[in-house]
Formats: sequence, structure tokens, C-alpha cells
Amino acid sequence: MATPPTSTALESPPQRQRILHAAMALFMERGYAATSTLAIASAAKVSKRDLYAAFSGKQAILAACVRQRAGDMQAPLLMERPTGRDELTAVLVRYGVGLRTGVTDPQVIAAYRLAIQEVPHNPEVAQALHEEGRMAAFRAVVELLRTAQANGVIRPGPAEPMAALFLALLIGDLVLEHLLGFTQPDAGADTQTCAERAAAALLGLYGA
Repeated sequence: MATPPTSTALESPPQRQRILHAAMALFMERGYAATSTLAIASAAKVSKRDLYAAFSGKQAILAACVRQRAGDMQAPLLMERPTGRDELTAVLVRYGVGLRTGVTDPQVIAAYRLAIQEVPHNPEVAQALHEEGRMAAFRAVVELLRTAQANGVIRPGPAEPMAALFLALLIGDLVLEHLLGFTQPDAGADTQTCAERAAAALLGLYGA
């Protein structure tokens, strides 16, 4: 006779991923306020008890959805330790291409629209997107530049303004344009060119 699954087995990554996938789909379809944890559990085919064993509540699920997407983009950057100008340029360009592609993903744009819609009644949606998305990208670039400073590639000084400049040059009004439906996803060459220009501008101002 097969052994019934234990609570540890039920908390395995596949189940957690089902919960996150189901939650994001429901948030996009119904809105954050109209989506209950029972609906999420039903869509993910788990019990409410198992859902609450993995997450403290709906807000934690939303934060995890945003964090997962942001983490996928930040993780490669956080592992980089550039020791020369050319190496740092290559890292910034690779990251820039990934970030521009990521922030214009239809699901990410849908998440921004959801956050805007929910601001009057559920500001935690926008807060989660800001902290786990935008600020996660900012912190990742800050840490990269601090590492580059330690290796003598970037001039000494506060890394935060440098990171803010790079991200402003890289992203600009791109997200707003997509929110308003004014533009289509970047062609690969356009994305590459924009990332190269942002990296060159940053190193032109702050390169050692």
C-alpha cells in the first residue's frame, strides 16, 4: 500500500509553485481584493491548511509571486564579481538586456496594472511590487557597483546614485509606455543597444 504524502512532501517546491502560479492567474483575472485564499487553494489543488503552511496569507503569496520573478532577474547579477572595466561592462549589458526584457514581460506589465488598480483599497499590492521588484533591481545594481569599487573599477563614492542613473538610462519610460499600450516588446537589437549605451554612460561618468 502506498504511503500517504506527509506534510513535508506537501510543502515541496512543486506544490508551492502551483500555489504561486494559481494565485497570480487569479489576481490578474479577478483582482487582488476579489481573490480569496480558498479560491487560490482550489485552483492550486491544495487544501487551505497546506496553503497556510506555506504562506502566512494572501499578501505573503503576492509578495512571493513578485519576489520570484524579481529574483530570477537579480540572481545572476548578485553572483558577479567584475575585476576590470570590460568585465563590468559585459555584466551590466547582460543584466540590462535581461532587465528590459523582464520588465516588459506581459505578466509583469499585468502585475503593474493590478497594483495601480488596487492602490486605493489594497496598497500592499503596490508595496510588494515596489519592494520585491523595483527596489530588488536597485539593490542588486548597488551591490554590483560596490564590488566593482572594491576592485578599483569604479570611482569611490556612494553607489546608490550610480545605480539610480544606470537604471534610469536603461529603463526610462519603458514600463509606462507598455502600461499605456504605446509600444511593443523590444526587438533584440534595440534592447542590446540600449543596455550598451546605459553601461557606457555609467562607466564614462564613474569609471576609474
